[in-house]
Amino acid sequence: MSQSIEVLNLRTQRDFQYVLKMETQMKGLKAKFRQIEDDRKTLMTKHFQELKEKMDELLPLIPVLEQYKTDAKLITQFKEEIRNLSAVLTGIQEEIGAYDYEELHQRVLSLETRLRDCMKKLIDLKKRKEEEKRQQKGEA
Repeated sequence: MSQSIEVLNLRTQRDFQYVLKMETQMKGLKAKFRQIEDDRKTLMTKHFQELKEKMDELLPLIPVLEQYKTDAKLITQFKEEIRNLSAVLTGIQEEIGAYDYEELHQRVLSLETRLRDCMKKLIDLKKRKEEEKRQQKGEA
């Protein structure tokens, strides 16, 4: 998970730099639009071609921005999962921290013994009921 987050972080940083570069180009385009408004008749064809080329350069920005948004959502999900996992681990650590290993081992052994005792009682009870049924059939 940490490697995925690191890869996403690197890709996000790369994409962010790309977006900043594209922002500068977009500002340049905006300035060119103003220039075209000021001098439409003489420069129309030249600037139109330049704008078309710049727009063609900017077209790859759309999938990069979409990937950036997807990555940002994924990072948000990872952060939430990590928060949840941290809370669970903290709870487990607090619960386990109250006992040392030997004490936990003794508790497990005690629970196993109690479970075996319960199983024996159930088996004995079952045998008694079967014996009672046999006796009732023998009397009948």
